[in-house]
Amino acid sequence: MRPARLLPVLAAAVAVSGLLAVSGLLSPPGRTSAATPASCDILQVESEWPGASSAARLTVPEGDRRELGATGYALNAIAYSAGPDLVYGIADTSRRGPFPDGAHAVEISRSGHVTDLGAVGRAGHRGGWGWATGATAGAIDGTTWYLRRAGDLYTVDLDPAGPDYLTVTGRVRLWPVALSSGVDDFAYDPASGLLYGVSGSPAGRDRVVTINPRDGHVEPSPGLQFPAASAYGAVVLGPDGALYATANRIGYRSVTYRLRLDGSGPAVEVGSGPALVSSDAAGCLEPAAPPSSSTPPTAPPSTPPSSTTPTSTTPPSTTPSASTTLPSTTLPPTTPPTASPSTPPPSPPQSSTPSPSPTPSSSPPPPVLVEPPPTPSEPTPPAPPPSTRPKPKPGATPVDRTAAHVREQRRWGLTVLILVLGAGAAGRARRGR
Repeated sequence: MRPARLLPVLAAAVAVSGLLAVSGLLSPPGRTSAATPASCDILQVESEWPGASSAARLTVPEGDRRELGATGYALNAIAYSAGPDLVYGIADTSRRGPFPDGAHAVEISRSGHVTDLGAVGRAGHRGGWGWATGATAGAIDGTTWYLRRAGDLYTVDLDPAGPDYLTVTGRVRLWPVALSSGVDDFAYDPASGLLYGVSGSPAGRDRVVTINPRDGHVEPSPGLQFPAASAYGAVVLGPDGALYATANRIGYRSVTYRLRLDGSGPAVEVGSGPALVSSDAAGCLEPAAPPSSSTPPTAPPSTPPSSTTPTSTTPPSTTPSASTTLPSTTLPPTTPPTASPSTPPPSPPQSSTPSPSPTPSSSPPPPVLVEPPPTPSEPTPPAPPPSTRPKPKPGATPVDRTAAHVREQRRWGLTVLILVLGAGAAGRARRGR
């Protein structure tokens, strides 16, 4: 094959291979063609000792961590509600000690600030001890807040307009207890309607389990397991189809892992923090609304500052403008005198030379607001500037330029006639030779 024909073939091969690489058909074995997973912001509450919780913000899968400080409460079972963009949690105690009316529901802001909403009651009961006290796992589906306490799954109403707001409206027994007893947190999957958690019980051995909130059935997920740890207290379902879980203690630290639910790989560490006695997480948080200062500023005007705004002054020109040309129809056209644009035109009674007409090559400038010159019959106030030409003496008769011009034309005509006759005589003499 000739080299000239080989070049198009090589170019086509390169283009096809590029398309295949982009589509993932040429990816090396063991690697998926999926794009980098989207970031997920997680709000996490952590306790390094019993009775006090601090807040932190985690961004996964990057593993960024931001400490938000102490909350003033012992928090657990937190969950995120995307509709109102709120994080709810259960507080068993505050700085003053345990609540006398049982656990309280709280709101937690993105910055870690906690607002007490009052005791979690029971539907149809006034006062008494709430069933939410001691809850360790929480997740939200719409206006339903799922809480796990011991071997039971409770539902709390989160509809502010309903009569049962922040009260326990249902209870389901979890089974088998050997798996459910070790679930310290779970996340709700809207696609399947199941709760995903990690069981730390001897029967679960850090395996991923699913909980059916309708009947309480707990079932292990084959092939999905996290590294051995004391407990997995914080669990969040990410937008990339992976489960993010934080082990409270592995050695002298807490570790956050990412595990894909399709079983395509083992759990991968994405972040770490101090060793904990308890933890819980809520997310993924919706992206925060941009501040008002991020509104695109109004585009600056395209015109220059007022100091450079064009005025009504006529721009300089080598020929007088049409607006300042005085009519002159009585005198024949002559060669226009050379004059500076800044020199004002002489008054008609004092000028003996007609004003030049605009040259065809120069277009007249745009109309401007200029007072028209006074007519010759009217006096001109104020007096026009003195002319540089000598004024005629009083009583002197004006020079008749018309007669002089006629005489000059006659002289030129006689000269031309003599030249023509001479040329003819010379031509005849040449032909006679």
